[in-house]
Amino acid sequence: MMKVNLGCGPSGKTKGWLNYDWGLLPLLNKMGLLKVAISFGLIDKSYLVKWPKFHLVDIRKPLPLKDHSVDFIYCSHVLEHFEPAVIRKVLLECRRVLKNNGVLRIVVPDIKYIINNYAGAKRFNEFVYGYDKEKPYRFRNFIRGHQWLFDREELEEKLREAGFQTIKFTNIKKIDLPQYKGNSLFVEASN
Repeated sequence: MMKVNLGCGPSGKTKGWLNYDWGLLPLLNKMGLLKVAISFGLIDKSYLVKWPKFHLVDIRKPLPLKDHSVDFIYCSHVLEHFEPAVIRKVLLECRRVLKNNGVLRIVVPDIKYIINNYAGAKRFNEFVYGYDKEKPYRFRNFIRGHQWLFDREELEEKLREAGFQTIKFTNIKKIDLPQYKGNSLFVEASN
């Protein structure tokens, strides 16, 4: 069974999955330079965690996988870091590599939830931008901020545009990170 985690990040604790990530943080981690960057104050020390085994793969480009070869794809808090045209490409690639009965599980921030449960400007802005803008500017060079935010309708529309037929909003919180519970959309899509 082939299972792929797109944009695994440092918290991709998906044993038995093929983990992909890309960017400056994953590159520094692969090179063993994350501690050095933290010691120079370039990266926040909260990123000094044990990363899973992963491959440097830019998911904005064609995935290094054969057509219809993957059973499950998991993509948690990744799509919001791209603009709509790139989101479409990523979703089309997911559809290409998924087997006929394959499942794509997506978790993204839920903008309607955040607006309806407004808890102050600082928390709201951190959610909208994807990082704490009050931290020194140098941290922003290592973190890909949010480019697009979703509600249920927007996410479903993007999935349908990519050709997914079955779309089910669900609670797959057991496999997601605790900090995303309550403020995220969880969806399963299949061909």
